[in-house]
Amino acid sequence: MSSISSANLQRVGTNRLVQLLGQWSTDGGPIYRALAGRLTELISEGSLRANELLPPERSLAEALTVSRGTIVRAYDTLAADGAVSRVQGSGTIVAGRSLNVGAGSDEFVGERLWMAEGAAVDLLKAMPTMLPQVADLVSAIDLSSHAVDLDGAEPLGWWRLRSSIADLHTRQGLPTTPHQILVTSGAQQAISLVVAAMARPGDVVLGEEDTWPGLIDSVQHVGARFEPVRLDADGLIIDDLESKIDRFRPGLMMFNPQHQNPTGSRLPPARVEAVAALARRHRIPTLEDRVSADLGFDRRHLPAIDEHDTGGYGLLAGSLCKVVWPGLRLGWLRADAQVINRLRSHKAMADMFTPALSQAVGLAVVERYDELLDQRLAQLRPAADLVVDTLRTDLSDWVFASPRGGMSVWAKLPEHASASAFVQHASRVGLLIASGRQFSAVDADCPRIRIPFTASPPVLAEGMRRLVDAWRTFDRRPLAANPF
Repeated sequence: MSSISSANLQRVGTNRLVQLLGQWSTDGGPIYRALAGRLTELISEGSLRANELLPPERSLAEALTVSRGTIVRAYDTLAADGAVSRVQGSGTIVAGRSLNVGAGSDEFVGERLWMAEGAAVDLLKAMPTMLPQVADLVSAIDLSSHAVDLDGAEPLGWWRLRSSIADLHTRQGLPTTPHQILVTSGAQQAISLVVAAMARPGDVVLGEEDTWPGLIDSVQHVGARFEPVRLDADGLIIDDLESKIDRFRPGLMMFNPQHQNPTGSRLPPARVEAVAALARRHRIPTLEDRVSADLGFDRRHLPAIDEHDTGGYGLLAGSLCKVVWPGLRLGWLRADAQVINRLRSHKAMADMFTPALSQAVGLAVVERYDELLDQRLAQLRPAADLVVDTLRTDLSDWVFASPRGGMSVWAKLPEHASASAFVQHASRVGLLIASGRQFSAVDADCPRIRIPFTASPPVLAEGMRRLVDAWRTFDRRPLAANPF
């Protein structure tokens, strides 16, 4: 191994390794041993392959918010076990049998959000529990009444469902016809279809600097470049958006302006209109993610971008998943009828058509949408109050805005406290929670924590108790002062 040049080795990116490690430090004991144990598992299962070059000690230490000495001792432990070779001038190289399954691997910004451990309280995902009434709707579905629909295999979705969704938008102030609706398997598929159809490798796509990572991942997956637009307490800063348009000439813009994930902000009506005007003036397709737009505790109507004149460049992704049940996986895309027809073939290539049972349940849900929305809000409001009360009482040095709706609180830690380090510490006391880094388009340690209030009441209460305990035991001294 001593003759191997690092230039000829496949490098494991630091971010990729952090994603593979997942919740590696939850078992207690010396941290370096926990890290070495998890790395050994990754090598044994083939996630790390022979002749791959592990990240440098310093960069991995920064990413995991531990001391460099912790990484050194973990790598030395692996070397003593024969799992890696430590080669002067080359680095730390995985030993063992090569699986030879191809070079490189995809990296996903949001991958950590799906890495839960059974022994911990999971507050990583903002996914509400199923409304009890939905189970009744599912059990009452009579597929014989959908005989005509079941015999079809239309990528755009059932006509009756498209009509019901169009009526819903029309009632809410956005006149819509069924020809403007494409039914999808959740809003994420709608986003991915738009990106695949409208962004080419090398194109620039504009979006919020803090946003849903599935949006960033969709852009990067097709080889396009995501460029962030700055936010303030109310959402998109229009001057910065206009500046980025002039600078980058984007091929697509994608925003989540209402109860924005993760910040919870609501974009004021004047700014919504300004976004529409920019889309129209520069002829830029602009996708609005409205999965949480109806989740306002005050039930105020929050205008969609396409309620203003976008010149036909407005698109909208909607979903039933946040209102009734994430397991339903029923969403849609609203756009100009010509755009919908263009995307029909993309949907067909993705999965042919949305499953019939999902569409049948979706039709029943849309017909009772307002009733079910009231029930969801009645569940979310006290949960949000619990989070806010805990923060005000026990974490008074954290800064946050009380949520007006949505599914989470976006809290800022006191100055000099590392959110990434705190997340690692919290995992050691049995709490899984996401730092701002998981939602940031900028590769930096965002000093924020996202606290979803979507878990069941007992789970959320226990999660908040553990959050307070984690903060009380968190060592906020600079990393160099921490022992390994």
